[in-house]
Amino acid sequence: MKRLTAILLIGFIITSCSVNKKEIIILKTLDQFDTQEENERLGVDILNYMFPVFLQQEFPDFTQTDLKNITWQYFIRESDKQVSFRLILSNEALSKKDKITDFFEKTVNEQVERQVQDKEIFDKAVKLTEQSLEQLDNGEFDKFWSNSGSIMQNMTTKEDFFATITDREKIKKIGGDRVYHSKQYYKNMPNSDEKDFYVVNLTFEKDKNMMEQIAFQLENGELKIAGYTNRLPN
Repeated sequence: MKRLTAILLIGFIITSCSVNKKEIIILKTLDQFDTQEENERLGVDILNYMFPVFLQQEFPDFTQTDLKNITWQYFIRESDKQVSFRLILSNEALSKKDKITDFFEKTVNEQVERQVQDKEIFDKAVKLTEQSLEQLDNGEFDKFWSNSGSIMQNMTTKEDFFATITDREKIKKIGGDRVYHSKQYYKNMPNSDEKDFYVVNLTFEKDKNMMEQIAFQLENGELKIAGYTNRLPN
């Protein structure tokens, strides 16, 4: 009986290992900036890129099972604090490894290139985001709207836009102080023909699930607000 039990256990272990296959692929070392803090921040910026949205757009034939078996992370090596960005494929996703890896390599390389090349633009976008949200907090709607760009102004009127965000009046009371979260460059956005967006995301001290986001475009060399969205508690 003991021998049979041992055989059954060994068989179970082998079966489990064969089902739960996993491969970790290092896509890029993140050492483009001078400081550890900046390179770690770059990892967070890339981590929060809208990979799920663009994966489905790029591969409409992928099943939900395929997508669930694709994960990504930025990783800090303990020995020397080197930051890298990694792709993790499991089970069914491994059969599509080449396609998925090519997509991630291209996207990560583009993000890194933009974050480095456009650092000055991103720094301005972060400051402008903080200023713009303070204007909303203080009810300075005309000032906020004066920095909106052609996309936003063509989509809605000032009155209609501010009517849709009345729920944000409670945002700071609930969330407390804002905290920088991440920033990304998007060559394009889903369901839009417009291109070249710089997006900044802020969360809140008391509730990290709450978020405010402003998207910018360059118009005549100046950052203009192309969109605003928030995520509030239910």
